[in-house]
Amino acid sequence: MTGQSTEETMNKRPLMVLRNMVGKKIMLRLKNDHSVYKGSLLNVDVQMNLIMGGTMEYDGEKEAVNFNLVLIRGSNILYIGRAEEI
Repeated sequence: MTGQSTEETMNKRPLMVLRNMVGKKIMLRLKNDHSVYKGSLLNVDVQMNLIMGGTMEYDGEKEAVNFNLVLIRGSNILYIGRAEEI
């Protein structure tokens, strides 16, 4: 072990953090229109493009649209977290 904390290690490997979240509920906000999506993370690729299932898009605090399956381009994401933590 190099003496780094778990948090420091995770910050250096965001793709690994995302891959560990596959199968879990996540929430993300987009950069351009600040849309918020909540759903299950099904897959992630090396560009951090995400495939989510059972996804809800939120407009403010109310549900706007229900998507069965959605692909989100990684470069459009402002932030991501576990749905229950945010």
